[in-house]
Amino acid sequence: MRVTSPAASLRGADGWQKAELNFNKSSDGQTRLAHQFVQYPFHITKPVHLDVSWPELATLILQSTSGGIYHDDRLKLSMHFGEDSCTHVTSQSATKVHSMEGDDSATFSISIKVQKNAYAEFINDALILFPESRLESNLDISIARGGTLVITDSALWHEPRETFNKSKEIHPSFSSFRQTINIKDLDSSNLMVRDSQWSGLDSSAGLSAWNKYRVQGSIYIISPGCDLDQLANTCRGELGLFNGIYGGVSILPSEIGVVVRILGSDGGSVRTALESQWLRARLFLVGRENTLRWRK
Repeated sequence: MRVTSPAASLRGADGWQKAELNFNKSSDGQTRLAHQFVQYPFHITKPVHLDVSWPELATLILQSTSGGIYHDDRLKLSMHFGEDSCTHVTSQSATKVHSMEGDDSATFSISIKVQKNAYAEFINDALILFPESRLESNLDISIARGGTLVITDSALWHEPRETFNKSKEIHPSFSSFRQTINIKDLDSSNLMVRDSQWSGLDSSAGLSAWNKYRVQGSIYIISPGCDLDQLANTCRGELGLFNGIYGGVSILPSEIGVVVRILGSDGGSVRTALESQWLRARLFLVGRENTLRWRK
């Protein structure tokens, strides 16, 4: 008999564990959190304005009280970035996707809306795929012309320490990792980009894509109307600064933005390369340098 998770009793009437965050520009020019609704396991910090050279920018850290993603979790994060707002959202740390029994699975759906002239960053730390874990990840983005979104996405596989002690050849053993990304024009609702992948022991693709490179990462720089050729060249130049990773840059369909994909053997190198892409994209798009330095 399948056992549900403790989170099942904490879901809303629609069956989801939700967080809803709406950011708007206030009368003093700073971005404020205009609406928040947070259920277990989501938790957030109060938005702060840390950069004295860019006081309009609000920074919010998205946290979890659960210690990872477990079987039967149904997580839904919705973020709305209002017109002329300026926001940086990041996660507290990497997120463990724990082992699951039988055909148990978890779902994490993210919905993002970016209004006209809004600038938004969602800088995610990696998902850590444990043996026999199953996760379906859905990302739906709607963006208005004149809006900008920079979002990172990465995952790596993990094997317990005792496995390393028994064998010199270690291979991934997570069961299923499904990802779907949809990008729509906010005004017309037309689908501009659809990207999907499915890997893991349960999938027809198996784990071959993960054997050589332990970490996969992407950064989507979505900015309809900007000079995408110059942006893509900037991203390619940034990739050339790093050794030990393999990457590529493509202009997205419908001329809506640029995607950079990075493969690597360890989480640290991929994270550093993604961070470099993010900061270079910020400088290119809004002419701002990151003057803050901290470690999570």
